[in-house]
Amino acid sequence: MKIAVIDLDSIAFTIGHPNKQLDGDGNPMRTDDDSKFLYIDKTDEELIDEADSVMSAIIMKGGFTHYIGFIKGSKTIAERKEINIDYKANRNKESPSWWAFVKKTLIERWGAISVDNMEVDDAVNITRLKLSDSYIVAMDKDLLHLHGTHYNWSKDEWNIIGFEEAYTKFWSDMITGQSGDNIKGIPKKGAKYVENMLLEQTKIPFRTRVFDEYIKHFGEYEGIKEFHKNYSCLKIKETCEGFEIPSPIKFERENVNEQAQRDKPVDSI
Repeated sequence: MKIAVIDLDSIAFTIGHPNKQLDGDGNPMRTDDDSKFLYIDKTDEELIDEADSVMSAIIMKGGFTHYIGFIKGSKTIAERKEINIDYKANRNKESPSWWAFVKKTLIERWGAISVDNMEVDDAVNITRLKLSDSYIVAMDKDLLHLHGTHYNWSKDEWNIIGFEEAYTKFWSDMITGQSGDNIKGIPKKGAKYVENMLLEQTKIPFRTRVFDEYIKHFGEYEGIKEFHKNYSCLKIKETCEGFEIPSPIKFERENVNEQAQRDKPVDSI
């Protein structure tokens, strides 16, 4: 058994990405200033076909026999927002027009699990740590930089991340922050600062030195508060009380083809 534990959020965006609008000759159309392509939303039938195509390709290219897929539900960042009100405040709060349909398609056709009160990254990591012969399948750099062996479906490549690499990446992010999630880190301490820290000859553990940097910059009281806030938002969970590990679904290409045939309009079969 080889189990794919899949972050479906980014896959949903690949499925839902609109088509380029074509002119009468089949050439892609562009804006009047020629700076961008023009796009048109996919039809429901196209979204279903794309979902089946993308999911089948990922599982087969990765050589997986089984899979578990997680997709964003409700109140996914509520816990972290209570700790840091600015967490992911830079993200677009409006879901794309196709999101609900694609999510429904992945749930109904691929057994996707909607994750509530927890981020998909957390569900993916907790699951792969509990199941032997399972691997993270994602394009998210946070997941792909965790310790272990992971499949990057967007590049069709496997990544092996050692403990030391994962450890250094996390504690480096605690210094620099993460702009994508609106996590500030320590002000004016960037990648070069971290690089110099790592070059220093010392037997003090890197995470201890990172904690000391918070105290040095913010003072003890505020430093501990900022450290806890950023740690809680950056750290992908490894356990969660009450979270049930789903049973893997066996992948059978024949079933996907049969369902696709059943879903076609009668006059097109």
